[in-house]
Amino acid sequence: AVEIIIGTLAVILSTIVYKLHYHIQREIIILILNGAQLIITGIVLVHAGRRPTKCLVGTNIVLQLLTAAFDIVGFGLMARHVPFRGESYYYRDTEFLVNGILGTLIGSLVLACIIGLVVALFGLYALSVSAIKEMTPIPNSTANPQYGSGGQAKSGMHAGN
Repeated sequence: AVEIIIGTLAVILSTIVYKLHYHIQREIIILILNGAQLIITGIVLVHAGRRPTKCLVGTNIVLQLLTAAFDIVGFGLMARHVPFRGESYYYRDTEFLVNGILGTLIGSLVLACIIGLVVALFGLYALSVSAIKEMTPIPNSTANPQYGSGGQAKSGMHAGN
C-alpha cells in the first residue's frame, strides 16, 4: 500500500511541476510514467500478498526491479534540476515551490527504490525457499500404519474396558 501512496504522490507532484515549468517537461513525463508504474506495482504487490503464487511473486520481482531502475533514472534526471533557478522574473515566485516539489519527488523516488529492492529480495528468498521445499523428498514411512491411512489405528482396547 505504501507504493500506491508514493506513486499517487509522484503523479500529483509531477503534474504540478509539469504545469509550472516547461523546460523540464520531458523529465517530468518520465516521472509521471514512473508514478503510474509504482501504482501498478503496488497493486500487484498487494494482490500477491493476499494470494501468493509463483507467477505473482515472479511478476512482482520483475516489476519491482523495473520500478527501481526507473526510480534511479528519475532520480538522476531530477537531481540536476534541484537548485532550480528561473530564467526570467516570473519564475522567482515559484522557485521555492518547484525546489520543494522536486526535493519531495527525489525523496519519494529514493524511498520507492529502497522499498522495491527490499521487496524483490524477499520475493527471491520466497522463491528459493519454495524451490528447496519442492526438491526435498518426503520419505515414505511404513513404520506406523495409522499415519497417512486417513483413519484411526485399530487397537485391542475399547473405551470403557
